[in-house]
Amino acid sequence: MTEEKKEKKPQKRMTATKAAASIGPMVKEFIAGTNRARKEGTHKLAYTFIVCHHEEILRAMDVLPVWTENFAGVCGAKRDAERFLQRAESLGLSRSLCTYALCGIGYDQWREELGETPPDAPWGGQARPDFMIETGQILCDPRSKWYQASQQFMPDIPIYNMDLPYPLFQRDRDHREVLGYYHRYIVKELRGLIAFLEQQTGKKMNYDRLSELVALSDRIWNLVHETYELRRAKPSPMGTGDAMNTMVPMNFMMATQECYNFFSDLKKELEEKIAGGEGEVDEEKYRLMWGGGLPAWYALNDFNYFNSKGASFPVETTYRMVMPLDEMDLPRTNDPVEHLAWRWLGYWTFWYDKARRRPGSEPDVERLINWVEDYDIDGIVVHQAFSCRTWHVGLIWQLNQLAKIYKPIPVLMIGTAGQKEKTNREVPSLILESDIIDITSYSEIDTRNKIDAFIETLESVRANRAA
Repeated sequence: MTEEKKEKKPQKRMTATKAAASIGPMVKEFIAGTNRARKEGTHKLAYTFIVCHHEEILRAMDVLPVWTENFAGVCGAKRDAERFLQRAESLGLSRSLCTYALCGIGYDQWREELGETPPDAPWGGQARPDFMIETGQILCDPRSKWYQASQQFMPDIPIYNMDLPYPLFQRDRDHREVLGYYHRYIVKELRGLIAFLEQQTGKKMNYDRLSELVALSDRIWNLVHETYELRRAKPSPMGTGDAMNTMVPMNFMMATQECYNFFSDLKKELEEKIAGGEGEVDEEKYRLMWGGGLPAWYALNDFNYFNSKGASFPVETTYRMVMPLDEMDLPRTNDPVEHLAWRWLGYWTFWYDKARRRPGSEPDVERLINWVEDYDIDGIVVHQAFSCRTWHVGLIWQLNQLAKIYKPIPVLMIGTAGQKEKTNREVPSLILESDIIDITSYSEIDTRNKIDAFIETLESVRANRAA
């Protein structure tokens, strides 16, 4: 089989913060760390996914996570995913499936065929796991099937498949009526994971240590929220381009002191930038929200192109996987497993009550509305990744609902003579289309043309408002 050559490396994205610039070496080290552990036999390794609320359990059992989505993203960012995607296609898998999964399956097949790391694998390659942990979260089929596909090439590697559901939004029913059932179910799933890990590692869970790690994660949750809220400042000190880097500790290093220290340093850096009046862009003209969708990892410098037009991204819905714990009304418990389950449910139902109070709203739409107001947003950008239907389906519907509920926005203005005037505020949107790691779906020229036209729209709206 002929392997495609690597794509030309993209121009490196310029970051607005020192914290974001430090992420590359950090990711490289934890990939290298899993390879060292594989070679030296110091830890058990687990293939696993982010946003599954089990990282504290893994770390309490001294199991190192091997983040398969992250490695696929690294391949995409380095423009070195195509050869692994082609491998998966040669196995009969369609390119229209999740390209994260295709990249991982193609890589696993190649590694197992060779009996060693594929040649020139990004950052040393992905280590072979001791076991695999998957969960679909009732929203992502590849998270339930990916590892089963890879198991064809690693039949000796066991899988634990757990379910982490949450009550879906119903306008005419309070989710609290069924929350107890969901909580009991998730607790059972997490205890099943612990039993599986005990069997695989030959160790018993240390619940005191687990409690300490869960408490550390709670502190990190609140710290991340406080840090990201600083981005409401004008000009905004950090944008979504940097957040696509700083999400790494939040999603891959939870329950570690290194993660807490990272966000402590980031918070201090943002406070200093705000005090000095320093923004993501030199002259902030437009404040945009990344309203949904995973980014095109091979084209992150598109954020720099937005910046060159005076556009900043103070907030994004993607990868902001925390909400303030003190606003979740979580039941108190001394059992760390029960707390993990309550925290999971609190996060996924966070916007339900607010959505019910606004006619026609939905939780995802309500989040957009609240952040448009809180961050004084001028426009919304979303990315439709063709191979990730789970996280991207519904984005256009959300924008349409937002338009029905929230556009135009009535605003009370104070005129130059002190008189009160009513005007309307619009929030235009831009839909970008490509994929998360399949660069063949992307056109830089078309993308930049769309951005240029969107900036012209924002300027037109501003001019009309001023008139």
